[in-house]
Amino acid sequence: MPLFGAPGERIGYELYSHPDGAPPLVLIHGFTASKASFEVNLAGLREHFTVVSVELLGHGDSEAPEDPVFYRPERAVRRILQLLEHLGYGRALFCGHSLGGALALRLALEAPEWVAGLIVINSSSAAGDPQWRDAARPSMSEMAARVRAEGTGFMKKTRLYPAHSRRLDPLSRELLTRDFDRLAPAGVAGTADSLVVDVNAWERHPTLSVPFLLIVGERDADFAPNADAFLSRFPPDLARVIRLPEAGHAANIEQPRQFEEAVTGFAREIAYLRAPAAQGSMVLTALGGALVFGGLGLLAAALFFTGGNDSDGGTIAAAPETTRIATQSPVAQVAGTSASGQPTRPSVVGGTAVAPSPAATTPNASPSAAATATPAPTRAATVAPTQSAPATAAPQPTATPTDVPSPTAVPTASGPFAALSGPSTAAVGEAITVYAQSGGGNVLRTDIKLPTGQALTHQAGASYTSTAPGCYIFSATVYFADGKTLTATHAVSVGGVLCSGGQG
Repeated sequence: MPLFGAPGERIGYELYSHPDGAPPLVLIHGFTASKASFEVNLAGLREHFTVVSVELLGHGDSEAPEDPVFYRPERAVRRILQLLEHLGYGRALFCGHSLGGALALRLALEAPEWVAGLIVINSSSAAGDPQWRDAARPSMSEMAARVRAEGTGFMKKTRLYPAHSRRLDPLSRELLTRDFDRLAPAGVAGTADSLVVDVNAWERHPTLSVPFLLIVGERDADFAPNADAFLSRFPPDLARVIRLPEAGHAANIEQPRQFEEAVTGFAREIAYLRAPAAQGSMVLTALGGALVFGGLGLLAAALFFTGGNDSDGGTIAAAPETTRIATQSPVAQVAGTSASGQPTRPSVVGGTAVAPSPAATTPNASPSAAATATPAPTRAATVAPTQSAPATAAPQPTATPTDVPSPTAVPTASGPFAALSGPSTAAVGEAITVYAQSGGGNVLRTDIKLPTGQALTHQAGASYTSTAPGCYIFSATVYFADGKTLTATHAVSVGGVLCSGGQG
């Protein structure tokens, strides 16, 4: 397995390429596990994605430094973003199990511009409230101290040890047990001390700005009863849930085909993958509710493979053209291009995305996926779920999404901005997908207006199918917390009709 990062804190990863260059799906395992957590899912997921399986510091083939500071959430987030940049990806779909889900959520909150969508599987490190943190921290500190003093042998008598699970398939149990047996005490202790609890971002849940799918193994008695309350903390138009009734904590292993269908269905819903002509994926539903988190039961769900109640046995589209910005105050252009004409990406320096110098944009062909506004993005906007539009006599937006391997524009280094991207031309009857980009301030909301005049609120991306030749004008309005409102427009020539005067 290749290693990436600075010496002493390198992380292991595997890149499973797709013959057609499908967009990336990043998989992150849980506490004391490894990339083997997703071994049974690889074949199914690789049919649709380029899969990147990442191992946390102190796990699998990753290095295990002694100093707990290396395991801090901000450092874990930075390593993954630097790895993505190293691999050449500007944006990805993230999926994490248990502790890995909490880290994926933390990454989505801190760097939404990198996240096309977020999938979390049974994660109490993500779901716990401040009371959970207060209760869990002493337990984790005690575990870390004991591991440093005695090694990991005593942990083989707990539910953490995968060899005890009767819910895992033989291959997963064998691989996960092998990787558990080679865990370095420093890695387990550092993760317990600095990541399991500290990765929790309960106070920031309402600020999530990327599409979110929660996958719940209903037989995980520690997590499942609290799933509704957890999901209700997020913006309802972004949050979805899939429940797997025969699965426990390791839901992706216990019901692998259903899990894979949920992932690909979600990716199509948010326009990260193109939907098939006849789609039969599982229904994704938004959840509300108000349950109360409680006790250390959630801590168990954050860690254990066996969980509670364990007594029973696509084609990729080219990047879109980025248009100029229409604003209410002077704002610099946002899209940088390389000498080859391809969009540039910022560098990740110390965990901060640094935008390159702005440059003129170079048009590219064909539409890209929809995007959603982010609270304070540092790079480009992210993918949002497609919402059905109200009835109107005019042509309607379609639900036909398109695959996108990476974002196509980079914001300016400073100052609020808004931009709208999409193809410059289209054929009659062809779906036109546009998406907004924004940043340089705390973004509250992004709305898209279709050529019919229909407004899609809290949407930073939309698709529309023309029925006749013409010049079709889309607009995006971005609302910032300081009261500033910026508007960008994009014109698409359909059927060869000239858009006189351009866009403005």
